[in-house]
Amino acid sequence: MEPDNENPQNIRNRRIFYLKDGTNFARCSKELKNRGIIPIEYLPHLGMVIGESVNHRLWVDNHPYVEHAEPDIRVNITEPSFHGSTYAVKPSFPWGVERIGAPMVWTKVKGQGIRIAVIDTGIDPSHPAIYRNYKGGINVLARSFPPMDYNGHGTHVAGIIAGRSRNAGLIGVAPWASVYAVKAFNKNGSANLSDLLSAINWCIEKKMHIINMSFGMEMVSESLKKAIMIAHRRKIVMVAATGNQGLKNSIDFPARFPETIAVTSVGPNNRLSAFGNRGKGVDIAAPGEKIPSAWLGQTTKEMSGTSMAVPHVSGTIALMLQVNPNLNPEQIRYLLLYTGKKIDREFIRSVNTNRAIRYLVRNRK
Repeated sequence: MEPDNENPQNIRNRRIFYLKDGTNFARCSKELKNRGIIPIEYLPHLGMVIGESVNHRLWVDNHPYVEHAEPDIRVNITEPSFHGSTYAVKPSFPWGVERIGAPMVWTKVKGQGIRIAVIDTGIDPSHPAIYRNYKGGINVLARSFPPMDYNGHGTHVAGIIAGRSRNAGLIGVAPWASVYAVKAFNKNGSANLSDLLSAINWCIEKKMHIINMSFGMEMVSESLKKAIMIAHRRKIVMVAATGNQGLKNSIDFPARFPETIAVTSVGPNNRLSAFGNRGKGVDIAAPGEKIPSAWLGQTTKEMSGTSMAVPHVSGTIALMLQVNPNLNPEQIRYLLLYTGKKIDREFIRSVNTNRAIRYLVRNRK
């Protein structure tokens, strides 16, 4: 098993520097070293440098090439609960996939040719519901190791997006879409902000169509905000979880950034889940309670959380992009809302894949 980037000393001494426009990295690197900071990674698509210092008090005030610097921080995946344990396969569609009407459009589209990056704990590529659609990825925690999942969360998310095992009863929303594991979270479901930035940089470099972000953080990060803005300008659709604290008027970052599509959870009763954060910035709801999907050891598990709602939307967007590859993130947001299903006594709508695809097919030029 690869190292999991757990050293707290590294986090305390690590900072993220984003550079002034037009900065030459070689000159900047030399200047940082002169000030006692060792550059450990350059993120060219984001214009950022991740650096470490022996003395955590070192700063870069008046640095000629640095626009802004901020400390590295921890981000954790948190879910409200595990419902049950792993269980035997069942010969039926997951309820969430059926509820949003995905099977009704598979005669037209199944997500073929659409690339979806899952920034998460990795993916188990050996799972029978995933291996056909798994296309590799990157382990930003340990670059020489594959992005294998030792937690289960990323594998579960990938199965909701693009599972393809009728025998196991695990069919994802977009069963022919290509999923890429971008491992930024360790086996304990913890990530460094700097690893998330590396993950987004990789997604831009590899020209991903969609980034699934089934995670959240309560504090704002200027470097993450900038990275999200850059990816949005590249027309990458980013789908993010609102969080699971049951807050009525606050949602997590990066879902709170206007460039992302913010997803909360709805249950089988067509009501918003009690655990799902809501409030200003929420775009859409999707099934997130007792969702069965792929798990480690080639098994199946039910989980609940906004993390499970997000991949239902990511899969839907994959189907939309197969119908019309020219849709930009804001057009997709509008169409999700326009075709969404009203939730009882709520202003938020839930995703309706069937309506969205039928609308696009009818209006295809």
